[in-house]
This record gives sequence, C-alpha cells and structure tokens, in this order.
Amino acid sequence: MKHVLWAGFSIFAFLLVMTPLVLENRKKIDRSQAMNQCRSIYLVLMDFESDMGNFPDDETAATASELHTFRGSTSNDYVGQLIAGGYVRSETIFWNTDMKSSGAPPDEVISPPSRILEKNECGFSYVMMEVNGTRRGLSTDDMGGMPILVTPLVDPTGVCNPKPYDHHALHLRVDGSVVSERLCSSDRKIPLQRGGTIFDQGAGTMWGNSKPVVLLPER
Repeated sequence: MKHVLWAGFSIFAFLLVMTPLVLENRKKIDRSQAMNQCRSIYLVLMDFESDMGNFPDDETAATASELHTFRGSTSNDYVGQLIAGGYVRSETIFWNTDMKSSGAPPDEVISPPSRILEKNECGFSYVMMEVNGTRRGLSTDDMGGMPILVTPLVDPTGVCNPKPYDHHALHLRVDGSVVSERLCSSDRKIPLQRGGTIFDQGAGTMWGNSKPVVLLPER
C-alpha cells in the first residue's frame, strides 16, 4: 500500500511540476505561429497596397463594388477587404490563439461576401491613422515602426490580454517586421525600446500630429 501511495504521490508531484512548463511551451508555440501568420498577412497587404495605394480603409472600400461593405468599426470590416478583393482565400490566417476562448476556428465560408470574417473569426486588431480629422489606411510610405496588426488587444488604448502569449503581445509593423514584446506590468500595454508605448501620441512619438485609429476584432 505504501508503494502505491508513494507512486501516486510521485505522479502527482510530476504533473504539478510539468503542467506549468507544458503550458508555457504551448504559449510560445502559439506566439510563434501568430508571428508567422503576421508575416503571411504582410505579403497580402503588399499586394493590396500595390493595387490600392495603401492598406485597407474607407477609400479603398469605395474603389470596387466587392469591397463596398467592408468598412465600419471593427478589424473584421477592413481586413475583410483582403478576402473580398481576392488577395487571399483563407479566413484562418486571421484567426489566432486569442480567439480560442470565443469558439471554433473560422468556417472558411466566404461566399456570399457577408460570410467573410464574421463575429469571432478574426483575432487581430487593425490600425489606421487619423490626420486632420480624416482617417486613412497606413502604407509603406509611413514610419516603419507603426503597427498595422496587433494581438491580443482588449482596449483601443493599447491594453492587452496577458494570458494567450504569456504576458507578451505581437505587432506587425509597416516595415514588415513582426515584434513580440513583454507587456508593461503596470498597464499591460506594449512598450517601445526607447520608452513609452506603441500608441502614445504627440510630439516625440512616431505618430506625431496624427493619431492611431485602433479597431478591435468583433467578438
């Protein structure tokens, strides 16, 4: 009986030690996968910009009948232009670990267009810029460090959910780089190496006299 109890205790102790390590490794894998998705999306954005002049916004939505409905208040509305315009055929590329708690992966149904990136089918927040009261999509003419896609944001001010990626957040930048940063412990925002956070505004920031327009995924 003692041997049985000791064996049971040993297994319990082993699981107690290993479970956090397994979860941490899982989050690293998820983070790496999301970074690869960002790199793939960037290539799609390059094709889109080549045709439209900048990344998705209200003006690009007005240029073609198939894009007209893809504008609004969520990231789904704008990254949906990439599918509706035929630049990519998969919804799954826009879904990530941050959405697992919201349900199953995308159903990959993109016809009719109203089925493109429905609620809970996009995991990335999308960033545009507002200049003199007019908002527009970013482009490769803008500052390279500006974020285009961010995950896992929970608030337009830049507050992130620390759970999906073990207190890290990712952002795809205008220059094509994908950055993983550990969140600030005080406010759960994404820090910059030179100080401040990626959505800080005003003189001395990358946004200058403009301001970021941050659109969260529809959940």
